[in-house]
Amino acid sequence: MSTHELTTAIYQRLNKVKVLVITVAVIAAIAMILYAKQKPVTYTSRATVFPLTSGNDNNGSSSTLSALLGSETPKSFTEDASINIIELAQSRTTREEVAAIRDSSMGNKTIAELLINDINNHRGMFEEKIKMPPNQYALITWAGEMLRDGLTANVNKNNMLVLSYTGRSPQLVRTITYGFINKISMFYIQLKQEKARRDFEFATSKVDSLRAVMNSKDNQLIEIDKKTLFTNTNKLEFRVPTENLIADKQMIRQQYAQAVANQQNAAYKLQKATPLIKVLDRPEPPYDVENKSAVLYGVIGLLAGLILTSLFFVSGIILKFMKSEFNKAIFGSGASKNAANTTGKTASAL
Repeated sequence: MSTHELTTAIYQRLNKVKVLVITVAVIAAIAMILYAKQKPVTYTSRATVFPLTSGNDNNGSSSTLSALLGSETPKSFTEDASINIIELAQSRTTREEVAAIRDSSMGNKTIAELLINDINNHRGMFEEKIKMPPNQYALITWAGEMLRDGLTANVNKNNMLVLSYTGRSPQLVRTITYGFINKISMFYIQLKQEKARRDFEFATSKVDSLRAVMNSKDNQLIEIDKKTLFTNTNKLEFRVPTENLIADKQMIRQQYAQAVANQQNAAYKLQKATPLIKVLDRPEPPYDVENKSAVLYGVIGLLAGLILTSLFFVSGIILKFMKSEFNKAIFGSGASKNAANTTGKTASAL
């Protein structure tokens, strides 16, 4: 069987089943068009954040994000509190706090309510309309799960935190991304403030306690002075207690001075706990838009249907031709004559 005969056989075979091939190809094209139609247009924002630190807070070998995330572990906030910043961004607590944010520019509705409205207004062809949950807790919980599907957080090669969110509305995408940045920043600030506040309260209680002890020693010295008004104070029974009280008071005074210094240091740290995260790349338009073209998917489905269906109907002829050529290559043209005749008869019958 020659190549010309093979081509003729394939043509004759396809000519007989052309209606079926075209029908399958059209069905495939329609299926791909419906698939493209059920996928809504999505917008993806991208925000890059880094810490605001002074030069003394950062040595030459540490990266910018390490000042915020910790000097040893590049994904933890500080040495005081080791918090994985990516897990913080993707945590349920952060997501639900973002879902509970109210947007004054959109009727003072929560992001959870806006998310339901956004999905219902931009749902695909076969998507069902989402019903409003029965209570606020269920609404926030549902929105937190939806935010998890759209959020991506990672640390890039420059050791900066990159937040991306994908949604169906550019306005809501912007609001949600800023919400995540704000919650991450506030969590870190509150964490620093809580530690500083506890240090300040402890130092204050220590100062008050030492002051009370010093007053108690003063009162004891006054009482001893009253008792020794007309006595010889050089006697050991009067001099030793007085010296011990003075020594104790001196030691307590040193502790008191150190406690006051610690109190002032804690107060300074409490006042210094200011926002440390700065947005480098703001989540503003233009966004990355993903829109599945129905025309493109329809053409792909049509071509794929034509090719696959055609191959299905002519695969038998091609396999017999390949078998004939294989026998000819091994046994010679004479030995494969019968096989070639059989293939030709089969092609003619088809």
